[in-house]
Amino acid sequence: MTVIVVGSINRDIRLDVVALPRPGETSTASATASGLGGKGANQAVAAAAAGAATVFVGAVGPDGDDLLAELAALGVDVAGAIRAPGTPTGTAIVLVDDAGENSIVISPGANASGSRERIEATLAASGPDDVLVLQNEIPAALGRHAAALARRAGVRVLWNAAPAPRSRAELIDDVDLLIVNETELHDIAQLLGAPTTSAAGASVSDTASAVAAALGCAIVCTLGARGALWIDGDTRGEVGAPRVDAVDTTGAGDTVVGYLAAGLAMSAAVSLETATARAAAAGAITVTRRGAAAAVPRRHEVDAILAGAPTGRTTS
Repeated sequence: MTVIVVGSINRDIRLDVVALPRPGETSTASATASGLGGKGANQAVAAAAAGAATVFVGAVGPDGDDLLAELAALGVDVAGAIRAPGTPTGTAIVLVDDAGENSIVISPGANASGSRERIEATLAASGPDDVLVLQNEIPAALGRHAAALARRAGVRVLWNAAPAPRSRAELIDDVDLLIVNETELHDIAQLLGAPTTSAAGASVSDTASAVAAALGCAIVCTLGARGALWIDGDTRGEVGAPRVDAVDTTGAGDTVVGYLAAGLAMSAAVSLETATARAAAAGAITVTRRGAAAAVPRRHEVDAILAGAPTGRTTS
């Protein structure tokens, strides 16, 4: 019952600004901070915080030992990480405005140097009780390779298609659960030729249904403050999110992914609805804090907020 995250790790440099700069505009930051980030690392931190045994497979440069040490201190097994010589650790410049919205630019660095051998070795020891988590901040070929290996081992594959793929060649075929936000859902639907929310009469649920059918998988689409919708075969529904005051939305989606993976890995009997509701609550807590990995809540905090969270509705 292990969550295996194959993905990115970055050094996040956050700049707090009044408003995100427009093209050609220069803004002055009111504060700066640096810390652990990257979608893969954030999701691994979230899975571990949720209580799951978690393994991270990724790459840093010679300057990234402190990030791996921080990841390990947060309960993540980093034995599958490599140090890529002559390549700097990935870097993300994160601008956060007064409304908590962000704009992010990433320099992949060592994330482009992932090891197929480490992926293969890690997945060789995995089995049907485990969950593989993938994102799009490492080369698509590595993600596709990991998904194919996991499928052969009976491992459940969760793909957070973020950043959104730009071509059909970047789509992953061996997926059990696709996790996206509304923008990513729209972009994938366009690649698949499925109806999008911009089409007359098409809803987010319609688009999600079409994408799930095309990829042959279940789907969770996050809806920001509105919670999330989920589709699992002929069953579907929505879950709400607790009302909170957002200060920084960075990493909220990664928290949702990590908590979803942990929920599914820790109990074979848990429903996608239940796992999604818990993940949405965790994501809501994340936006009340600044930072990415540093903002991930612990499981007892999610337990507390769920006591007052709205219930979801299920349809079939």
